[in-house]
Amino acid sequence: MRQIDIDELEFPGDSSGAALLDGKPFTGEAVRHADGRRVELRTFIEGYEDGPVLRWSPSGKLIVQGSRKHPHGAVGPWHEWDEEGRLLRETVYDALGNQVMTRELDRSGNIVKEERTAPTRLRQDPETGERAPAPWL
Repeated sequence: MRQIDIDELEFPGDSSGAALLDGKPFTGEAVRHADGRRVELRTFIEGYEDGPVLRWSPSGKLIVQGSRKHPHGAVGPWHEWDEEGRLLRETVYDALGNQVMTRELDRSGNIVKEERTAPTRLRQDPETGERAPAPWL
């Protein structure tokens, strides 16, 4: 998969919202660097964020991992860690991008807060017209 520096992408303000490279929708990985280190990776398909999203601390430790799916945004589980590799937060999104659960953990890994949220975007069955929550990934 092609990998470029994220600053090479153009984000025009038109209605498409697609990221462009040399005037064409970009497919590949876009990476941001700071002080010579990779600090962010975003994946694009045909100009839209679709796939893994990773962020690293300045020391090189992975601190955020998740996935995006066009046109829904964040989907599936997203995780955030501290510099020591301890899980701090887990956020789960359904297949339509609804945030359905968030957990926060203390330094020992105990869940100190858990919140579940009802989805606001529902999928519609094409045969029956019934509207229902999307599945988790």
